[in-house]
Amino acid sequence: MKRASDVELILLNEVDNNRYVHLYLEGDTWCAYERSAYYLAVMDFPVSLDIEIVHDGYEVILMKASFNIDQMRLPLCRSAVLRSVADDRLLFQLDKPITGFVEWKGEQLSGMPA
Repeated sequence: MKRASDVELILLNEVDNNRYVHLYLEGDTWCAYERSAYYLAVMDFPVSLDIEIVHDGYEVILMKASFNIDQMRLPLCRSAVLRSVADDRLLFQLDKPITGFVEWKGEQLSGMPA
């Protein structure tokens, strides 16, 4: 993630997001950030969790979940409906809201090396 516009897009998509999973294609890896990353982890989707620290005009720590293209399966889960497709983005809608993101992010950050 090099451009500030990428960070802005992610943050806009994830603020108050309680029902969508936004996926972004980065090379041969699908990535989700913040609440979307949390939703994948809660749904037991096989992801690698990491943190991404952004300094380009922002000072934010983003939670990031990623998985290789060949691990993609549809449906993403029984409660997810594919809503939007672009060359480098996917949007899934969940049938019910998922709560607990703030607590989960706090636990993840406390358990990861700085």
